Amino acid sequence: MLTIDSSIPCDDQPVNQATLIGENRYLTSWITPNNLEIQQMYKELTQGIADQRERIITLWNFVKDIPYTKFVKSRIQIDGKRFYQNDTWLDPAQALIAGRLNCFNKSALLTSLLRQELSPDQVFVCLTNVNVDGIDGHAVSYIRFEDDYILETTNPGIKNPFMPASAADIYGAVAWFNDKQVSYVPGTRLREPLGLCCIGWLEQYINERLCTEYI
Repeated sequence: MLTIDSSIPCDDQPVNQATLIGENRYLTSWITPNNLEIQQMYKELTQGIADQRERIITLWNFVKDIPYTKFVKSRIQIDGKRFYQNDTWLDPAQALIAGRLNCFNKSALLTSLLRQELSPDQVFVCLTNVNVDGIDGHAVSYIRFEDDYILETTNPGIKNPFMPASAADIYGAVAWFNDKQVSYVPGTRLREPLGLCCIGWLEQYINERLCTEYI
């Protein structure tokens, strides 16, 4: 069972190992509901859709269909100085124009889009470990909408966005965050690097065991 109720609030966390030029940024800064590109994409995707549930599904489908990669490599040059990053966390607006995204970038993008629909108490990025054969840390979106759900975006074959968090026993939650708050599960540690591979058993597991409310 994965639930945010098991976490406790904590201070915003600085991150620099995954930024473009090694700059320090707070964890909450990767969720950007006020970004103009995010707001424009949300409007384009949801225009004419009256039902909120269908709007959420549309946003999920958009992010799920962006090709997945375990690592987003980047190279940037500023006034003759070059910076290389082998596992980049992009701003959600940057993610919109990237060719491929890892699990963190997909989750941050989806959460930023969903923040147009849902309050800071309803949608988060959840940093987790996947409890199968010691696979790396992972990131998913987590919403409180009708019930608590995980929105997995790494595999385009997944048929249903609404994975009940109460049944998601392969995910071991470590932390939740959005643009307003951060919380964590005491005594846990995120395995690194983030980046669950897009492998067949995950699609089969989710579709057969967790996806029963939509199709």
